[in-house]
Amino acid sequence: MDLEDAVLLAIAKGLNDPKRIAKKLNVRIEDIKFAIDSLEAKGLIVRKTKGLIFKKEIYELTKEGFERVERIREELRKVADEFKTAYESGDRERLRMLYQDYYYFIPLMVTFGLLDLIWLSTLLSDFNMVGDLSDTELDDIDADFDFDMEF
Repeated sequence: MDLEDAVLLAIAKGLNDPKRIAKKLNVRIEDIKFAIDSLEAKGLIVRKTKGLIFKKEIYELTKEGFERVERIREELRKVADEFKTAYESGDRERLRMLYQDYYYFIPLMVTFGLLDLIWLSTLLSDFNMVGDLSDTELDDIDADFDFDMEF
């Protein structure tokens, strides 16, 4: 999984503005725009204009985009299980590797209900990873995402 997959998931959850996606994923706007252009070229998203007076470009998933999102969500379910297994077994190194490999996806895993925010904050503090994810970012995960589980 890569940044494109994270952007696709963010769009699926209703974040269709590159600036908001960049903020939520803690990524440069240029990288998000590059990922969006690539996703559009692959036919996974379409660009639409919203509004009559104040026009704004937004992005929506295509049928192929929805199908890819479902595959990504299934992969993330497995990753969430790996997080939990590594935590329960006390495997700090595996937790650190998972955290680093899936950094972009952690807020999205919370959003999709795959990881519990309280459990995540406990995990990060127990394994001294809080320095890697600031309190502000933890607050952003909770406050800025819509926890409506409908898809």
